[in-house]
Amino acid sequence: VSTFARVNYAWRDRIYVQGTARVDASTRFGRNYRNGFFPSVSLGYVVSDEDWFKSEIISFLKIRTSAGRTGNADIPDNSRFEVWTPIGFNQTYSGTPIVYPNKPGNDDLRWETATTLDAALELGLLDDRVAIEAGVYRKQGAGVLIDALLPSHIPFNSYMVNTAEILNQGIELSITSNNLDGAFRWKTTLNHSYNYNELLSTGVYTEDALSGGTNDSRAVTGASLNTYFLVPFSHVDSETGRPVYIDINGEETMTWDVADRRNVGDGLPNHILGLSNDFSYGNWELRTLFTGALGARIWDSSAKRQLGVVTDWNMRTDIFDRWRQPGDETQFPLLTLDETTYGLPSGFPWWNTDLFMYDADYVRLRNVTLSYRVPLAKGDVQLSVAGNNLFVITNFPGLDPELVRDFENVQDRNFSGGANYLTAPQERSVMFTINATF
Repeated sequence: VSTFARVNYAWRDRIYVQGTARVDASTRFGRNYRNGFFPSVSLGYVVSDEDWFKSEIISFLKIRTSAGRTGNADIPDNSRFEVWTPIGFNQTYSGTPIVYPNKPGNDDLRWETATTLDAALELGLLDDRVAIEAGVYRKQGAGVLIDALLPSHIPFNSYMVNTAEILNQGIELSITSNNLDGAFRWKTTLNHSYNYNELLSTGVYTEDALSGGTNDSRAVTGASLNTYFLVPFSHVDSETGRPVYIDINGEETMTWDVADRRNVGDGLPNHILGLSNDFSYGNWELRTLFTGALGARIWDSSAKRQLGVVTDWNMRTDIFDRWRQPGDETQFPLLTLDETTYGLPSGFPWWNTDLFMYDADYVRLRNVTLSYRVPLAKGDVQLSVAGNNLFVITNFPGLDPELVRDFENVQDRNFSGGANYLTAPQERSVMFTINATF
């Protein structure tokens, strides 16, 4: 159930003010916390419409800002309820089916909120031939909905709570330029965004309680939500072929120890880029779109199974660069069927080190479309050929630096968004189309 109100005010078509208020109710939350109040206010000022504004270069200038709060209720419907489960196998007690408590309830469950403050500048140059939009934002989430792990002495695995504070802040820039405007037309659009992400607090819960990822990522206060928590890899010992790690004190060791794990990077890009160009001449049109990302790293979760201890997994050709004899300087250690050769615990062949953390920077030719319009007496026919994902420039040795593994749930996705696990690459395609209008 939602109630919504909005007020708009414009003064001399130059200053615009808008205020909104909404109250949402959801039965996913406890009886005392079902309602959430989410206000917002925005202000815009078209400076270039003022009589005193004179410029031969700037044709349009607008300043705008807004502040508001939003809510999130995207959790399973039964999250606040205590769950009882039948014991199964038709077992009874005095003829009565047996059920047991499987998950505790939480009557204090409430809306997750995000408070956002932003400001932007819109600029038109040379009679709006060039349009620039630059903005900054800060978004802070509070009471984040988390499926928190419970201590082992409690007979439940986890339950949904409001905890954690998460910060996202950054800048966004868009530039559109009409480079040529005549018989031959050319338009360019460049987009750039920078985002900083940080887990500010885990509330009353420990970092370990905020589960996520698959034994390779975890919550780290003061770091990105997509932080990878692994044992640092140093090098392959040239005499023995065994891997050498860095322990928690910064010393070299040949023993892999879970206590030596630390923050080795995150999977969120710092910069996301887009560049499009539109060309047209007569009945011809050509459009290109490049996209890219900078600053992220990928944890190749499948590599530890294909470049480590030999099991029933297929190995990758990267393993050719492995140790074979004393004196070899290689990327990977000697082949072995015994995980203890790598200093791993017996029976634990999953080799979680930052040896398999890779640079995820890329530039991709996302799309190229060439079209020709054939005019008819009544209507026209447009012939087009389009290529998608034609090439990628990247240092990532895997299949695709942009795709990550399938996730068990939303929380797993949020905590390990930069992990790759046998993920099929995006397909390359060429399409021919005919559009006819009569």
